[in-house]
Amino acid sequence: MTESEFETFMTSLRDPGTPHISPKRVINVLGIRAKDLTAISNPNGNVIIRDNQSTAKMQRCLRNLARIFSAARANHESPEQMVYWFMNYPLPQFYYRTAFEMYAAARTEELLSLLTANLYETRGAHPA
Repeated sequence: MTESEFETFMTSLRDPGTPHISPKRVINVLGIRAKDLTAISNPNGNVIIRDNQSTAKMQRCLRNLARIFSAARANHESPEQMVYWFMNYPLPQFYYRTAFEMYAAARTEELLSLLTANLYETRGAHPA
């Protein structure tokens, strides 16, 4: 995907009028429940997801997601393919867990190491 396409995708995740990533927009793009994103961002407590408001922990979690997407973008033709890969493609290097499962387990750095080493394949990761 081009830099412009990626920038448009990231802008679509922005909370309008703020420098923050919108938890609600991320939930929509990933097709997950608010409760799931809450558990990922703060596994030991509660985070309430509201419009134009989020905690520092939630933003840190969402910035890690942006880092993963940034590293993965070169291997995908579109944001849709990238999100599909992130949510569904099993990675042999991580016992066939998906990138989403690694992210949810707070293993962003390991996933980024794999992506930057370009050791994974996207073959078969694209929807028909």
